[in-house]
Amino acid sequence: MSHKARVSALTTKLLAQFGLSELGDQSGYASSRKERVFQALLDPKPATANQFEIAARLGGLEEKFRVFSNDELADALRGRLDELYTRPNRWTPEILSLMLALSDDPLHETKIEGLHQSEPVSQPSLLTWSDIIHDDPLDNRDGVWNNVDFARDGSDEDADSIIQVSPLSEASSTTSDDSNCITEAIQGLSTAPDWDGLKTIMDGQFWNHAVQGAHDVNGINHISRDSTIELTEAQGIREIGFVLCGLPASIYEQQPDGRLIASSRYLFKHMSHTVSSQLLNNFATIGFNLASVRIWATKKQQQPLLQTFQAVLAKKLAETERSLIQIQTQCLQSQGRNTTSLLYFYEKVKNETRLIQQFVLILDELSKSESTQASFYILELLYNRVCIGHGIGDMTSFSYAAEIFFACLQTYLKPLKHWMEHGELMRQNQGIFIQECNANIPLDSFWADRYQLLLDGSGQLHAPAFFRLAASQILNTGKSVHFLRLLGYSAPENYAEEYVGFQMNVDCFVAGSDAGPLSPFSESFERALNEWIGNSYHSSSALLQQKLDAHCGLYEVLDALEHIYMFRNGAISNGVADAIFARIDYGKEDWNDAFALTYLFRTWFAPVACINTANLAVMTGINSATGPNILSALRVTYSFPWPVANVISKGAMRTHRRIFVLLLQIQRSKQALERRFTRNLVAMLMTDCQSLRAVMLRRRMLWFVNTIFSYLTDVVLAAATTDMHRRMSRSGDLDDMITIYQTYITRLDEQCLLSDKRKPVLQAITSILDLVLLFTKTCTPFKSQHPSMDRKGPKSSVVMDRGLSRRRPPGIELDLSDSDANEAEVGLNHNHGMSSGLSSRLSSARLKNIHDTFVQLQGFVCVSLRGSDKGGEDTSTEMLVDMLSAGQPMGGSQQR
Repeated sequence: MSHKARVSALTTKLLAQFGLSELGDQSGYASSRKERVFQALLDPKPATANQFEIAARLGGLEEKFRVFSNDELADALRGRLDELYTRPNRWTPEILSLMLALSDDPLHETKIEGLHQSEPVSQPSLLTWSDIIHDDPLDNRDGVWNNVDFARDGSDEDADSIIQVSPLSEASSTTSDDSNCITEAIQGLSTAPDWDGLKTIMDGQFWNHAVQGAHDVNGINHISRDSTIELTEAQGIREIGFVLCGLPASIYEQQPDGRLIASSRYLFKHMSHTVSSQLLNNFATIGFNLASVRIWATKKQQQPLLQTFQAVLAKKLAETERSLIQIQTQCLQSQGRNTTSLLYFYEKVKNETRLIQQFVLILDELSKSESTQASFYILELLYNRVCIGHGIGDMTSFSYAAEIFFACLQTYLKPLKHWMEHGELMRQNQGIFIQECNANIPLDSFWADRYQLLLDGSGQLHAPAFFRLAASQILNTGKSVHFLRLLGYSAPENYAEEYVGFQMNVDCFVAGSDAGPLSPFSESFERALNEWIGNSYHSSSALLQQKLDAHCGLYEVLDALEHIYMFRNGAISNGVADAIFARIDYGKEDWNDAFALTYLFRTWFAPVACINTANLAVMTGINSATGPNILSALRVTYSFPWPVANVISKGAMRTHRRIFVLLLQIQRSKQALERRFTRNLVAMLMTDCQSLRAVMLRRRMLWFVNTIFSYLTDVVLAAATTDMHRRMSRSGDLDDMITIYQTYITRLDEQCLLSDKRKPVLQAITSILDLVLLFTKTCTPFKSQHPSMDRKGPKSSVVMDRGLSRRRPPGIELDLSDSDANEAEVGLNHNHGMSSGLSSRLSSARLKNIHDTFVQLQGFVCVSLRGSDKGGEDTSTEMLVDMLSAGQPMGGSQQR
């Protein structure tokens, strides 16, 4: 197969591997693509770099160095280029092109000192015997350089085996034909073996010295497992030093769990076996603790907090090991001057390792904790260790643990500091107690749903215990900064400089006094931590509250809601209510037309400065109810900006709408009793006793309706709203404002009888309002049913003059206000015409039924209110019960 055929076959396979086969292609594009790939593979000449362009670029770079007065770098470049050009290579332009492409600002990034290090250092040639003999040949005519056999004069039989031909003879054997003569001369320069030094080394191998249990086999000293070996204290210090530094030692045996025990084969001179074993085991315990710390310090950690703790612990371990080596050196060097004491060495080692051994318990607790808890659990362990050291007055232990604690704390605070300054979480925020729940939530629920505290399975904050009190402030600080950024405001320019971080270290406690400050560490630390958090917290929270009020109109919205839903302005609210009631009384089927009602509300509330009428709208639904429940179809909405919606939730707006409907229902019943009923009151008083009973029932109903309305508007809504505004002005942050407003809504739910607990009471009141409308409709004559009778508004009531008072039955007090004497005369003139219609509709049995139902419902309301407030905490409820009870008749004389 030819070369082209092989390349063509390989091209087809290559395209097939990428799914670019030409099978089934009708356009011919696959064939052209294969041809292009085939020609590219067939071309044996790859693209090469232009050597002239490379030379020009290097020349320009050299000139640039000299222009910027960096002649040393320019000379180094020129020297290396000249040397490179003396060694031509086909790949030289390619290599230089690659180096130019990889270079990054060589004028400023190149280190001059690296140039001198890269220069080849000329090593002096080694002087050999061949060179010496070549320059000055040896004269051995007298046999001066002949080798002397000193073994014949020695007493050791093994000397012949030790003295061998020196290796130097092999180096000089090839210099000349006289190699044998030269070799003998060089051998004369070799030295005799140092038997004393060898003996010293062998004496140091104490494990080969047997006192008991040793035996000789063929002249060789064998030591069995049961043999006992005596040690000097200097030998023991050396072996113990190995153990403390993590090295194996002969006097210890390692158990399967890694612990060390003293070997029973070794004993110290002048020391009993029990004391020797106890002392060696004490050293073994210290060595095992240091080994545990050493092993943990070499493990790979993923969490930044644990990495910091590991680095600081490794540094402390290295310092301890250097101190141990110095102690060992001092004990061994004083061997000739003073008596080496193993007990003295033990006390020194114990005192030096006391501090780092305290962390063994911390490491054990850390290994037992869960992996998700270990990232911050180390801070709690270190914090407790620091508090204990400071509490018992051990300032050395306190300083040692506090240094490690504050180093780890700075690592833990780094993502928290970034959160409090920028309002965003770092990518690697593992271990902190703030989590982002959902990044795509609506802005009107940003504060409540975007960021939250991270809790564990038991509901506890996933953070060190000393952070739990300040966790909410840290969370709210970051949320405030993020909230301000969404509003288009950034942090002040000096923000990062003013709040640089947590300024606290071990020097704050130990400087100036050996005993440290009088206050406990926990109190001082908490005070410093709260001060650092509070500086950032108060700044961002105050700025956010200012922007919410000045640019988002928070308090204007609160006032607008009070005007619209809580009847703050009685004139405007009554006008809106009268217009709605008129549409209902006229019998219009489209009384709840959304466009007409929206226009009605916007027209009436236009004079109120705090209300933006463009945001006011009315929506209605299908409602087949009658009586006061017909008004529940109204749904008045008021829109406001999304920052304000974070304070006033959708649930709060539902409560506002329910309060508005309840007030509207009460107002409708009140209007029916005051306007439609009083037009015919004079005629009723001049008829039979049955009409007088109706007047008495009307009085009780009017008292009940006025009491409920006054209770809601004056006692509950006005007082609660005033208290809410007062607490809002003193709030610390947006979270406090939300809590205050939610408490305010909960209070309205409870006191306005809208809560689930008081649902039966509300149903009873609604039934009474429905009964009032039924009563007024029944007591109103046919002629007064025409809508023209109600056109004059709230001032068209009928009032009795002094002449009519003589005709009232004794014991009946009529509460008639806002009357007009002229209309009283009209009522007298129409007396006979209307009394007949009244008598035909108001029967005695029906009046008694309405009266009994009203009394029963009123009594149920009073009893239920008293039962729901047994603790007496809600004084407003007790006040309402007293006011309702005041409207009930004394005894039963009035019910006959």
